[in-house]
Amino acid sequence: MNIMHRLIYRASVTPAGCVLTLLLCVPGVQAQVPEGPHVIGSSIQQYCSGCHGPQTQTAGMDLIALVGDLPLVKNRETWGRVMEVLEERRMPPPAAPQPTEEVRMEMLAILIRDIDEFDYSTIDDPGFEPMRRLTHDEYDNTTRDLFGVELDLAGRFPDELIGSSGFENSSNTLFLQPSLMERYIAVAERAVAMALPEVATTDSHRVARARTLLPGREQGVSDAEATSQILAQFLRRAYRRPPDAAELRRALVQYDAGRSGGLAHEAAVKQVIQGVLISPKFLLRVEGGQTGGDPYPVTDWELASRLSYFLWASMPDEELFGLAEAGTLREPAVLEAQVQRMLADPRAETLGELFAAQWLGFQHVGTRIWLDPIDNPWCTASLMTAMREETSMFFMSLVRGDRPIRTLLDADYTYVNEELARTLYGRDDVFGDEMRRVSIEDPNRGGLLGQASILALTSNYKDTSPVKRGHYVLDTLLGTPPPPPPPNAGILNEDVADLRGLSFREKLEMHSKNETCRVCHSKIDPIGFSLENFDYFGRWRDDYRFRVRVDGPDEANETVQIDTETSPDPVFRYYKNTSRSIVAAGALPDGTSFVGPAALKQALLETRYDDVVRQVVSKMLSYALGRQLDYYDEPALRRIIVRLRENDDRFGTLVQAIVESYPFQYKKAPTEETN
Repeated sequence: MNIMHRLIYRASVTPAGCVLTLLLCVPGVQAQVPEGPHVIGSSIQQYCSGCHGPQTQTAGMDLIALVGDLPLVKNRETWGRVMEVLEERRMPPPAAPQPTEEVRMEMLAILIRDIDEFDYSTIDDPGFEPMRRLTHDEYDNTTRDLFGVELDLAGRFPDELIGSSGFENSSNTLFLQPSLMERYIAVAERAVAMALPEVATTDSHRVARARTLLPGREQGVSDAEATSQILAQFLRRAYRRPPDAAELRRALVQYDAGRSGGLAHEAAVKQVIQGVLISPKFLLRVEGGQTGGDPYPVTDWELASRLSYFLWASMPDEELFGLAEAGTLREPAVLEAQVQRMLADPRAETLGELFAAQWLGFQHVGTRIWLDPIDNPWCTASLMTAMREETSMFFMSLVRGDRPIRTLLDADYTYVNEELARTLYGRDDVFGDEMRRVSIEDPNRGGLLGQASILALTSNYKDTSPVKRGHYVLDTLLGTPPPPPPPNAGILNEDVADLRGLSFREKLEMHSKNETCRVCHSKIDPIGFSLENFDYFGRWRDDYRFRVRVDGPDEANETVQIDTETSPDPVFRYYKNTSRSIVAAGALPDGTSFVGPAALKQALLETRYDDVVRQVVSKMLSYALGRQLDYYDEPALRRIIVRLRENDDRFGTLVQAIVESYPFQYKKAPTEETN
């Protein structure tokens, strides 16, 4: 869409005649970065700095600072919010000085020019992968694959943080804190003892000892030569690259020191291995750099690690190491074959267990999301495990089955066991504890928005939350979050919340009559209302059931317990059961209306499918790169989307396109600005 069409589109909601004024007031509009102070700076200073300047920063926005951070597209999300409130005339607030209509439209046109029409062909930057430590999951997986034994050591580490990308593998949070380093030192000895016991009693221990302690023990090979081979091979695997001569020499010196100190050969080797496990070269993912400002390809060894930590959250295997050593890994046919091989490997389950769980949020089911087992004996740990596994297995079926992205919303199958099927889905045709694929005939239930993990995640404790569910659709699934609530938005009034006989929808609508609240709730709540037939743990219901207070026992239900509250004199309160039909009418922010979950999903696929695709691509690319996407990633993002469109938006194509993308295979030395 060219700039004139975009301006006409945006001005369609403004008073008649503004289009002509808009186009005349910004002569020579071009999509380029202005030199010197930005032309919009004076207007921002005059009309916005009172609330969004360095002193106030209302809603966390300092527009004075951002207008100097060029190009403006670097802060696309914030400026997008500014454009929205400008065209809807919600800012500046009524009591503040107001720009004329001409100035308002000029500001909007400039922002459209610099944000929507930015010329990305002027950008050649694949980004830079900073040095970062292994996440706790990556540490466990890497030590497992390094030795061939499940060790599960990361449970002793402090909780992981979530980075700006929304994932635990985000480079901006993966620092090596002193307290964590102490834990690494403490578990290193334990790891060696568990993986390489003196007496191997299991097959996995025998394999670990053969892999780690026996290379080079052929007949006629001296102890010195054998030790050199043992350590060279271990360092190659632990560092995910061949060790240089100095690194191998230091390892051999440490081995000799152990022998001189009275250690036997095997004990001395284990001492060196223990030291390797606390080396930054093992704990950190380190890539080499180059001087100069031009982008350059990562090495084949680095590409092998990028590939394995993306698809497996673990170190490369011997096949990847072999291809890296031969220098053939980046060849298109070889890389495509490796992606297919790796996705078929059980280690690729991490795409469901880590990537999808952290993006969609269902990893919190069973920890943050749970019910008191005394009052709710049906809500067992095994049920919540099955809830998580359903969504994880469903996502992996999309990737391995090369399904279209739209299947996220309109799938006709899912994964359940007997407990999940009976307890939450009302099915009596599934037996046993094993999770298995089953067909779904109810269109309301298919896809993410019909799965118990997502519905429980977007509820309050024993209450549904149209606000959470609406926000989840806009933010997590579409990537178009509403702005954060203003400081004076308040919460649901306690008097309103306590009114018996009102559905939550009615209470929320009363709350949203406040103009400050209505602006956002009018976009969020109607989406959530369409999912109200699902209760707080995803069970289907046709009506609300609640108790209302009545005056005396004649009106109370016989089946209802009469409550007694202790006071100076006993006060008896009586209640009766009642119900109200659920009204599941909803609407998207553009006005598209529908009724119920199935119609919501259809509306999303018909009117917001491009947003769904972009969000899936953005999230998976961000996870693959281990960082928040920046404005310079937009060209790669668009190329991936174009490639998807050519193949029915299939997940297999998405994974392959990310692996072949510019930022995945190249990097650029960071400038002083990016540091």
